[in-house]
This record gives sequence, structure tokens and C-alpha cells, in this order.
Amino acid sequence: MVMFRKISLIIVLVLGLGLISFESWGAYVLSGKPAPPFVVHSGDNQQLTLDMILGKVVVLFYENRHAIDINDALKTELKNLYRAQPVPVKQEIFRLVVIDCSKATLPTKPIWKSQLSEHSRMQGLTIYGDWDRKMLVDYKLRDNDSNFMIIDKKGIIRYSASGKISNGQFHKIKDLLYSLVEEG
Repeated sequence: MVMFRKISLIIVLVLGLGLISFESWGAYVLSGKPAPPFVVHSGDNQQLTLDMILGKVVVLFYENRHAIDINDALKTELKNLYRAQPVPVKQEIFRLVVIDCSKATLPTKPIWKSQLSEHSRMQGLTIYGDWDRKMLVDYKLRDNDSNFMIIDKKGIIRYSASGKISNGQFHKIKDLLYSLVEEG
């Protein structure tokens, strides 16, 4: 019991001093490590693998259908940043949105695929489905939450977070993206 109180006190002190934020309790496990291989499929049955996008900076959102609004502010900020870039810079970036589609059953899978295709058209980019949760597990992502990652051109995870990303992180994320696009 004394040990539990000491650990609790240390956690409270660390959080109180701002040394660790709740944001950092997300998917930071893989930051700095190679991104695991993945296979995802769009509603139109397009397959995408990590190997297919190596050489580009990958901006990844992984969410389930109930968590897609959590990071709307960041998505808007990044969409505006992307649109403002010249074509050569845009060609260096791959925007990857993956939805956990593992709850789709054989009878409902066509509906899920149709919804993915419809949302892809509305967003102006292909939205992919993780149909077997393998990407969720392999990337150590938080279930039922908004997960965000930046993967560099060599396939190394350079930024990873789960949950709502505060506006204070936006500048750091933009700076990282600019530096990664400029690399090699």
C-alpha cells in the first residue's frame, strides 16, 4: 500500500510539473522504430502496402467510425497546409486515412465498402480499411480512438499520438513535416 501511494505521488508530481502529458500515453511505443508492414484495402478494393509508399512522408490517421471527429482541427490544419504546397512538395507526401473495419461482417461488408468509397469521394483522397485489425495491433494503436502518425521516407515512425492532439502540438507537427519533406 505504501508503494502504491509513492508511485501515485510520483505520477501526480510528474503530471503537475508538465513533464509528461496525457497525450504521451498514446501510441508512442513505436516512435523512432521502423513502421511494421501493413496491407489495407479501400472500398473499391484497392490494396495499399507500406512498400508501395516508401520514399514519401506518410501522414497517417487511424480511427474507428466513432472517433473520426476527435482530431478534426488537426485534420483541417494539415489539409490546409497540404493544399498550400506546390506540386513537387505534395508529391513527397502520402496522406493515409485508415478506418478500423473489423466489425464488418459478411452481410455488412458491402455496406462498409460503399461507405468507405463515398467518404473517399467526399474527402478527395482514398480512405482505406483495416479489415482484420492487423494494422491496429502491429502498430500498437489505441482501439476506439483517433491515432496519428508521421512516418518518414525510410519507413521510420517519427511522431505518434493517440487521442485528441492539442493545438499546441500543431506547430511541432508542421515543423516535423517540413523537415522530413526536405530530407533526402
